[in-house]
Amino acid sequence: MIKVTKAHEETTVAAELRKPLDVGNGLVAASFGGDGSWLSVGAPHPVHGFVELSGAQPFDEEWRGDAPAVRRYRGRLTEDSSAFLRLELPAESVSERRAGVDAAGRLVWQRRGNGWSCSATAWALPDRQEFVQQYRLRVEAPGVHAVLRFGGRLDRCALAEITEVNPPAPLEVHTTAVAQGAELELRAPRLSCSARISVQAPTGDWTSAESGALLEIRSSGDEPEDLEITVSVSLDSPAWPGGRRPAVTAPRITRGESPGALERIANGAVRYILGCTALDVGHDERTILTDHRLLPLSWTRDAYYQALLLLHAAPRTQDVTDVVGAHLRWLWGRGRTPGHPWMRSHLPDGRPKDLAVQADQQLYPLLELADYRRVTGGWPAPPGDDRHTDTARQWGKLVAEVWHDLPRQGPDGLLAGSENPADDPSELPFSLSSQILFWHTAAQLAPWSAELGLEALQLAPVADEVHAAIHRNFTCDGPFGKQWAYESDGAGQYRLYHDANDLPTAFAPQWGFCSPSDDHWVATMRFALSEHNPGYVSGQYGGLGSAHTPGTWTLGDAQELVFAHATGDEARATAVLDRLDLVAEVDGLLPETYREDTGGWLARHWFAWPAAVMGLLHLDINNPK
Repeated sequence: MIKVTKAHEETTVAAELRKPLDVGNGLVAASFGGDGSWLSVGAPHPVHGFVELSGAQPFDEEWRGDAPAVRRYRGRLTEDSSAFLRLELPAESVSERRAGVDAAGRLVWQRRGNGWSCSATAWALPDRQEFVQQYRLRVEAPGVHAVLRFGGRLDRCALAEITEVNPPAPLEVHTTAVAQGAELELRAPRLSCSARISVQAPTGDWTSAESGALLEIRSSGDEPEDLEITVSVSLDSPAWPGGRRPAVTAPRITRGESPGALERIANGAVRYILGCTALDVGHDERTILTDHRLLPLSWTRDAYYQALLLLHAAPRTQDVTDVVGAHLRWLWGRGRTPGHPWMRSHLPDGRPKDLAVQADQQLYPLLELADYRRVTGGWPAPPGDDRHTDTARQWGKLVAEVWHDLPRQGPDGLLAGSENPADDPSELPFSLSSQILFWHTAAQLAPWSAELGLEALQLAPVADEVHAAIHRNFTCDGPFGKQWAYESDGAGQYRLYHDANDLPTAFAPQWGFCSPSDDHWVATMRFALSEHNPGYVSGQYGGLGSAHTPGTWTLGDAQELVFAHATGDEARATAVLDRLDLVAEVDGLLPETYREDTGGWLARHWFAWPAAVMGLLHLDINNPK
């Protein structure tokens, strides 16, 4: 990785990318390859969830339920060969390619070949669904010419999941292309969508080519020449009702004179969230997606940590905190069906996608609301609010509805769920991390009971009751002494396991559930980070993983880093930070998992959640007090 600093601006570039580079403006999101090729331009759709312009092979519906096939398909989405648009140049020296992000969040590339050099920059326009990429081509030898080659289609995102419950119905979409001069228009009537590719260059018009179109750009003579090529790509999808807001500039996080891996990750996470996952869906509302390419769906769990990072990255910047307020309106409005729980995942328009219930995902919306009040000092406008009513009491009514519907079972009123936080079926009904989260949520809502009109819920006593119930129902024998079980049936049966997805267990001391020296917590985390745990992965780059997907999980690294800091284990903390420095991409983002033997990326090249969590650790705000 190389850092280039000029005029007080830093640009970080890398020779080889493990993932594409992404940019967005809260309306639309795009991905680019290591050579600057356009991989995708996508946006939320009010009917079809999420649509995109892409050159990738269509997803074969026969692959659903076949995890290896789904992973292969996802991998192909990262490849330059899946681009819908690229600038081809002759005799390129691939080893000299560089790609990265500048201080303003624009994507940058450097390319070189026999008789030419090329630099490029890409960015999103702030107030429309459009991106611009500008090339500066230096031609130093005769006969050099460039070709813009298009080959792509408009389609609904495949939503190719590993553990799918309710796959989308197949949809056959056809794209037509019409060229007029230097402009290429694409239409997909089935989606009510169109896209436009416009080129400003010294010469050339679009002409038909096999499987697409091309536009040739030739230098004018034998003398060295500088050519400027500007490409604009816009995506026109059905309008969302109620108007939309322009882009929010990502704040720059700086903590100390020597920024390390966590600072790079924190800045990358904030930039990615504001650009590509916290997307405007009209009515002054925003969904927060887990990513913009593989699974543009919303989990309340993933969205919570992204929202919390925004709140603490810029607590006094209203444009940023307003994004969280807009998400809360979406989450409690279109993203919720009154009288029903939040489902595993929801489409950008709020409709449920996977119809499975997870206990922890009923709590994160409550906690996000409490955190918003704690950080900003006020309540956001509720969904449908006319701005002339008692905002706190309106929220109180919604909170009371959800609280009364929580899936409490057994004599101790523990929360039960059919799936655990890894999206896998629960073996026993009660998950430890969900109960710790239950305690934390009650404790964080309790200070605002009077404002919300919720004194009758007795939230502080409930928190005390849950705290005691956890000790009664989860304490068991483990390899390092008495610890807490991963799951319990509340009647003496336990499951010893720990998963990278179960962050609340690791956060228990920061949240005040126990002290960092608590014997039960220390034994639980020692078990989690050992070969006694079926979820642990051994190897040079081994760590906490999950039965859900092979490899070392970056969310597991977050838990190990928390444990290392809590117990004063500097060697462990340094080892985790070194792994993160190796694994994090030049844009600061992280995969879901990486290889325990090499550190190479394994799964989910787009995933906002782990980077958001690392950003929170960098800001050191897990303790809300």
